[in-house]
This record gives sequence, C-alpha cells and structure tokens, in this order.
Amino acid sequence: MMLTILSPLHIGNGEELTPADVYPGKEVLHVIDTEKLLNDLVAMGADLDEIVYYLKNPSGSTYIWKHYMDKYHLNPGNYALYSLRIHGGIGKRSSQIKTFIKLNGKPYVPGSSIKGAIRTAVLYKVLKECGSTTKVSNMLLGASENLRNLASRISDPRNSDVIDYYLFFIRSTKQRQKIDTKNADELLEALVFGFEGTSRYPNITYEPKKDPMRALLVRDSAPFGFKHLSLYRVDVIGNPQPIPIWLEALDEEASTEIEIKVNEEELKLGKNYFNGLLWECLKEQNPQRPWESFEEFVWDAVDEFYHALIEAELKGSYKFKSHKKEVEAFYTSLKRFNGHLMRLGWGTGWVGMTIGMILMEKGWKWENVRRELGLGRKPRGREFSKDFPKTKRLVNGKPMGWVVLR
Repeated sequence: MMLTILSPLHIGNGEELTPADVYPGKEVLHVIDTEKLLNDLVAMGADLDEIVYYLKNPSGSTYIWKHYMDKYHLNPGNYALYSLRIHGGIGKRSSQIKTFIKLNGKPYVPGSSIKGAIRTAVLYKVLKECGSTTKVSNMLLGASENLRNLASRISDPRNSDVIDYYLFFIRSTKQRQKIDTKNADELLEALVFGFEGTSRYPNITYEPKKDPMRALLVRDSAPFGFKHLSLYRVDVIGNPQPIPIWLEALDEEASTEIEIKVNEEELKLGKNYFNGLLWECLKEQNPQRPWESFEEFVWDAVDEFYHALIEAELKGSYKFKSHKKEVEAFYTSLKRFNGHLMRLGWGTGWVGMTIGMILMEKGWKWENVRRELGLGRKPRGREFSKDFPKTKRLVNGKPMGWVVLR
C-alpha cells in the first residue's frame, strides 16, 4: 500500500539534537558531522582546549559551530550529515530538537506504529459493537470454569456493558493498590484480544498467542529521502505559558510504500484457540468461517474510528482557540481523501491513541475514574482541569500525524 503524509508526522527515537550538534542558517538547519569539523578546525589552527571549554560553558549564542565556521569562512553544507528546512523559526538558545526514528541513517515509519493505530481502532469497534456484559460473561464461562467469579462480577446488573465494569474495576482496584496509568487498559486488552486465567486479581491476563491480531503483519515502511524531513516548531495550545518544542517531522505529501498482510492460514489454525471479544465478533459475522471476515472487519474499524475522531475534533475545535478556523478547514479537507485515514506518532493526543471517545460518553463515571488515575491534574497542585484533555499541539496550524493508506 502507499502511505502518504497529510500533516507533519513525528515518530521519535528517544534522542535529541542540542545546539552543539547543529548550524542554524536562515532557512535551513544543518546537522553537523562534529568529528569531521573538529578535525578540520584543529588543522586550521583552532585551539582545541578553547573549543572544548565553550562546548562545556557556552556564552552568548549557544550555536558554537556557527562562531567557528563564520570565523574560518567554512561552508556548513560541507559538514552536514543532513539538512532540514526550518518551519516556524528556531530557538536562539534553548533549541533542543526531538529527532525522527531512522534506519541506516534514513527516516522511516515503523510497522509497529501503523499496527498500533489499527489496533486502537479495532479495540474501539469491538467495544462499541460486541461489548455487552452478557456476551462477555458467556465468553468467559465458555473459556474456563476458573473464570466463573470474574464472569459473575462482570454480569452485575449495575454494569450495562464491559466499559461500565471496566470503570468500576479501576475504582475498586485503586482502593486496594496504586495503578500504573500506562497499564490501566490491561483488563480491556485481555477481554477484547485474547486471554488466559490467572490466580491474580482480576483472574485474567492478556495472552498474545490467543490474539487474532497476530495474523495482521505490518512491515516497516520503505525509507523516505531527507528532502521530505524538516524542522518544525510545535505550538502547544491551552497551556498557560508557551512551551517551545522543536522536532524533526516528515512533510505533507511525502509518500512511501508499506507492506500489510493478513495471514489467513494462521487465523484458520487458531480457530479453536483464539478467544476474546474480537474473535466472538468475527464468529457472529461468519459462524463457519470467521477468518474470512477478519480483514474487512479491521479496515471497517480503521475507517469508523478515525472518522469518529475527525468529528470529535471538529466538535471540540474551540479548544484550538485562535487556530479554530484553520483546524476546521484541515479536518474538513480530510473527508475528500479516498483510502484509510489514520493518525500516528507524537502529538496525536490522548483521544487519538485511546478509546477516550467511548470513555467520555460515560459522563460522571469517567470523570471520577480519570481523577482516580490522576489524568488532567494541574501542575503543582491537586486540582484537575475541567476540560480534559486540555492542551492541543499544532504545527503550521495543523494537527499532527494524519496519514492515508491506499
């Protein structure tokens, strides 16, 4: 399939460039081969001890290589590992830059990022369509006698669907022990994608071998050329004080190939082994041959989730404040694209990477739980933001990370 970038996309490698790594031009930032430059400067008579001193104790402009290149009349392009067009300006002193993930020195989109975005969409669709507590209870009883207690807890009349039980589970667990917010979705992951029983509360854990999604294979993309990678300044909307963020991101309209396959044979072999609500959904659609419904179900999930996300962003466009009209125009323009829209990478926001749209429909039940988890807590205090999530990130007036697959 062809992957096309629709708004600047950043997928980080956990590293950052500092002012000691770059040379800032008027329109282009050069990422410097510092070893080569240092060797040439010393050969030209530069004082090595002086250079080391200024690297450790910068004064004035922290772009120390700019000082030396200008002094010795060197062309920064001759020392560039690669160069980035600058969008939105560059910081004079505090310009640490989040770097894009690269393989053999070239930027690419990891298959895991694509599959993660697909997986979120599938989770959303399954919970919307197949998440009744009756269905979940029957599924658990049919899987193991040891899960009878969990089945009875989930089928409590106070919980109309599995999300209701999940919110109850979070609150009751919080009263017993501290919850790691990064793993707060483990129960839902197990119930939806595949599980096995355990002796540890809540008596169930996610089991990858029983997950039909293992049959979806997403390869890393082909590499992008550096002409498609630029330096962007990110605007954080909704924060009381401006937070300067700079990062490398792929440009709009950049395209590359990515291979996505469904291993139908693995789905057939696992027909009596897979469990979880996803497999139950597929069996409802095609009781005799559920594997034949898998690929269509996955792409329907992608289309439903990301179109719902667009509508949610349009509904909440007031959060973008002075950029409201720009953002509305961007999201309206997305509707003209044929193919499967998705949102990836850094800056996509909590709602875009979770089932937040379902959770927020639960009103006060969700509000209570998100406070239990500490989501939306204001810095240096115990108060919570009323409007969660509060901040949005924009680049050139556009929400980050939108792509289309076709």
